[in-house]
Amino acid sequence: DHLNAIKLYDASIESARKSGFIHEQGLACEKAGFYYKRYCAVHKALDYFKQARECYEEWGSSMKVDFIQNQLNKVNVQMLL
Repeated sequence: DHLNAIKLYDASIESARKSGFIHEQGLACEKAGFYYKRYCAVHKALDYFKQARECYEEWGSSMKVDFIQNQLNKVNVQMLL
């Protein structure tokens, strides 16, 4: 169910953050962003993708930053439609 999925994404993000696993936090944020994008909750998708980008920047993965930026651009276009 939707509410349970959201709780699990957020729990995963928080657990990774507390443990200092920035790359895992980024991945959990990225997956949550895709979840929200799939359900057309574009504002929430943007929030999670932005968090993912910040994590990947801190981690130093320019390829993941570029990938997430591409997703952010797609969601921004989706908002305009």
